[in-house]
Amino acid sequence: MTNLMIQLRRSPRTLLERDGHPGPGAGHLALVMARAGVGKTAFLVGIGIDALLSGQKVLHISLERTVEKIRDYYDDLLVEMLRREKKLEHRAALQLELERRRHIHTYFGRSFSAGRLREALELLRDAMDFVPDVIILDRMEMEGFDPAIIEAAKKMAGDVGAELWMACRTHRDGPAAAEGHLPAPADRFEDLVDTAFRLDPQDAKVRLHVAKDRNKMLAQDLNVVLDPRTLLLETSVGVKR
Repeated sequence: MTNLMIQLRRSPRTLLERDGHPGPGAGHLALVMARAGVGKTAFLVGIGIDALLSGQKVLHISLERTVEKIRDYYDDLLVEMLRREKKLEHRAALQLELERRRHIHTYFGRSFSAGRLREALELLRDAMDFVPDVIILDRMEMEGFDPAIIEAAKKMAGDVGAELWMACRTHRDGPAAAEGHLPAPADRFEDLVDTAFRLDPQDAKVRLHVAKDRNKMLAQDLNVVLDPRTLLLETSVGVKR
């Protein structure tokens, strides 16, 4: 089963592996930017599955979808990954193993705040002995968010030893990004971002770019193509990290 889990890891998160760590690292904020409909949630679910396959614990928080809907995203993507490898017979066992290390929390129909995130982390730790290695904040509309909330969420992730992943919707007709900066609205909190990806639809595929890596702003095409349905790695040529 371990070999299969390694074989299934096809998320762009694998491109960030440094010094033996399977991701951007504890206390770091990774951001994925794309226009509406490109697949930001699918990208983040792939990040979550990748972390689970590497043996980590994942807390997936959604602000606009139910727990059942997010669970379906995970189940559907896992089935697709197993189908491609012709390993569907392992679905039940692998699904159970991953679910033991994943917790889904939703604020569907409720307001979100840094305080509520703290309460959720404390409840998981005290009642379930669950401390995540990866926290995913999904479906946040950045235009209406105070950067202080994002800063607080990043600090809390660092306090529990987790990396934080978020998505940011950009706009086709929005202003061009100023040189050396992320596009709006990510530019409002770019100092908090350690790694930023940009997803660009192109010829029925999605190309992956790195817009920021640690303290450097980049415009780097990784020559990586993602499957437009799953947002998993399709080809990877000449990637240099």
